[in-house]
Amino acid sequence: MLLSALLLYGALAACAAVIAWIVVRYDLYRKEPPSMLLLTVGLGAAGMYLAGRVQVAAILAGDASGTRVSDLQISAMAGLTEELSKFGVVLLIALTARRIFDEPIDGLVYGSFAGLGAALEESVAVLRDGGPTMLLPMQEPIRLAGHLVFGGIGGFGIGLLVLRSRRAPGTIVACLLAAMMLHTLWDLVAFDAANAYQATQSFRAWHTAAAIGLMLVGLVAYRALVGEGCRMTAALLARATDCDV
Repeated sequence: MLLSALLLYGALAACAAVIAWIVVRYDLYRKEPPSMLLLTVGLGAAGMYLAGRVQVAAILAGDASGTRVSDLQISAMAGLTEELSKFGVVLLIALTARRIFDEPIDGLVYGSFAGLGAALEESVAVLRDGGPTMLLPMQEPIRLAGHLVFGGIGGFGIGLLVLRSRRAPGTIVACLLAAMMLHTLWDLVAFDAANAYQATQSFRAWHTAAAIGLMLVGLVAYRALVGEGCRMTAALLARATDCDV
């Protein structure tokens, strides 16, 4: 039992470490302190736990009133509460650690690590409640990457606060809504796929196509924001250098 737990959670931690290393590579200029990134992961996990409690309370309240909560409603609640929790972590860091949160790319970086923490909390809960196994289920690395991408997209706009840009409010809202929408659609496809499998012991072709499509949209959007964040950060540091000369 102990060995299987060590192998299982060790594999989960290894996947998380690899994904985190990839994100850190995007931070090309002033590197974020590892202690702050670890704190962000912890805050992301705490936020995910609270979001889960809110969702459970809402579902129980619906059951108590005799109203069935639909898969669409559950998916929307997850997209709303979980992405707001990641967003809140990034905003908290931006407001309380201004000497560290000092580059446009930082919104995406800290949002990604908040998402990673959220994914780890959810993965541990799923693995704990599942049957005994020594192998990491294939969906867990996807869960880690998905929450990280959603968190990075949702947090990106907060990085524009560093620039004191007029674009900041609109970008913050647009990025957060995009993360919520992608998250909601992803969960909705997952729920429908699970229902179809329970009924027929098979998945429909569109479930796979929709999942791949949403994943590609998220990855393309995330990578585009990485490029934009790096460009704005480089321009900001270049102006700072010119002022120092």
